[in-house]
Amino acid sequence: MGEITLYSDCNIDATLVSNKFIDEYMKDANDAQIKIYLFLLRCMSANSPISVSIIADYFNYTEKDVIRALKYWEKSRILSLDFDTSKNLVGIRIHDLNANKKPAAVSDTPAAVLIEKPVLLQKDNILQLPAKPSYSLDKLAAFKSKEDISQLLFIAEQYIGKTLSSTEISSLLYMYDSLGFSAELIEYLIEYCVNNKKKSMRYMETVALAWAESGISTVDEAKENVGMYRKEIYEILKALGLSGRNPVEPEMVFIKKWIDVYGFDTPIIIEACNRTMKSTHKSSFEYADTILKSWKQSNVKHYADIQALDDKFNSTKAQAAVRNTSSKESPVSTVGAGNKFNNFNQRSYDYSELEKEILSN
Repeated sequence: MGEITLYSDCNIDATLVSNKFIDEYMKDANDAQIKIYLFLLRCMSANSPISVSIIADYFNYTEKDVIRALKYWEKSRILSLDFDTSKNLVGIRIHDLNANKKPAAVSDTPAAVLIEKPVLLQKDNILQLPAKPSYSLDKLAAFKSKEDISQLLFIAEQYIGKTLSSTEISSLLYMYDSLGFSAELIEYLIEYCVNNKKKSMRYMETVALAWAESGISTVDEAKENVGMYRKEIYEILKALGLSGRNPVEPEMVFIKKWIDVYGFDTPIIIEACNRTMKSTHKSSFEYADTILKSWKQSNVKHYADIQALDDKFNSTKAQAAVRNTSSKESPVSTVGAGNKFNNFNQRSYDYSELEKEILSN
C-alpha cells in the first residue's frame, strides 16, 4: 500500500512528546506504561494537580499498577520519583530526553509534576496483577538480544541446569516486561528458588507474583523479605515441626499475614501452631490460618483472650451435652406396659429349693 499523508484542519491544544521517546522508549513499553507517561506529560503541560489515585481512576488501574509503571520509567531514566523519609511518593520529575547532560539531582530543582497528596506504598493491599500475555517469536528474540537479558538467561540456565524453553523464557519476559522486575532482581529470584530446591519456572513465577503483590522492586527489598528473618519466624516454624531451614515463599505469605494483617504477637501464633500439630499431626499452615482467622474475628488481642474463648466454648459444650443427655433419658415407669421385657408372665422362684435341686443332681 502507498504512503498516507496526515492533514490537520485546526489548531489544537497540544502536548509535546519527544521524538526520542517515540523512537527509543515507546517500543519496549507496554500499554499501561505508555498511557501513564503520556498522561503525565499532559498534566504537566496543563499544570494540573495530579496524584497516583487520579491516574488510577482515569485509566481504571490499581494504584500499584500506576506505581509499577512509574518505577519502570524511573528504571528507564526518563523520570525520577521523589520520596520523603517515610517512603511516601511526593513528586515526579520528568527529564528532558534531548538533554546531553545527566538528569539533575533530586534536590536541584522542584519536581516537574507535583503529587496532590503523599501516597503511601502499602505492601499489604490486594493487587490485581497483569495477566501473562502471549509473546511472539519476534518479541522473545528482541528480549534475548538485550545485553543484560542475555547474561540473565545464561545464569538462569546454569542455575536450572538445562537450556531454557520458549515457555520458560516467556515467564522471565513476563517478570521483566509486565511485572517491571530488573534483570538483577530476576537473577536473585532464580538464585533464591534454586537454593530452596525449587527449579520449576512455574514456582519461580509464583514467587515473582508474590513479590510484585508485596511491592518488591529491588534486590535489597527481596533480601529483606526472604533473607533477614526475625527470630520469631523460626519459632513459628519450629512450632509447626519445621526446623533447620528458611521458610519458602508460600509459608512466608501465611506468616506475614498472621503478623502484619491479623496483627498477632508471636505467642498467639505459636499457640495456634501447637493446636494445629495436636489436631492434624502435620505442619498445616492452612489449618493454623483457620484458627487464627477465627481468633481475629473473635477480637483476640492478648494470649489471655484465648483462655476466655476456651472457657466459653467448654461451657457451651458442657451445657449442650447436658441438654442432649436429658433429651435421651426416658422417665422411669412403674407399669410394665410398653416395655418388651415386661410383656410376658412374671415368674416367682424359691432360690433355696432351686439350689437343693441343683446339688442333688
